[in-house]
Amino acid sequence: MGAESGYSLVEVMVAIMLLSLAIIPMVGMFDAGLKAAVLGGNYDKARALANEKLEETRAMSYPQVRARYAPPGGTCSGTVTPGFACEVATTYVNANLDPDPTARTRMRIDVTVRWDGGSKSFTTTGLVTAGTP
Repeated sequence: MGAESGYSLVEVMVAIMLLSLAIIPMVGMFDAGLKAAVLGGNYDKARALANEKLEETRAMSYPQVRARYAPPGGTCSGTVTPGFACEVATTYVNANLDPDPTARTRMRIDVTVRWDGGSKSFTTTGLVTAGTP
């Protein structure tokens, strides 16, 4: 029997243990990669929604923006992607872009999109003017 070739049960068990020690951490890496991909996808959705709402606001005339989003602002109008909340914050600013409630010809617009129950957010900023003062 000593001349027979092959693997003993001990050798097979050691090989299985070594493979399992190498494979188990890889499963954790796949899980982390999936979570990162989902987070990146949500961030891209939030960025696109915020930019869409900012451009929608910038396409309005200044009187329309003042009527709809007079400081301190409000929630986004129209369709918002499920699971995402959108809000618009507005502030009157002077020529130096410093907050100034008496300056009624320029308005800073901050569009914030939140997701994951508000724990994650993306904000973009724009400026709407009534023209050259």
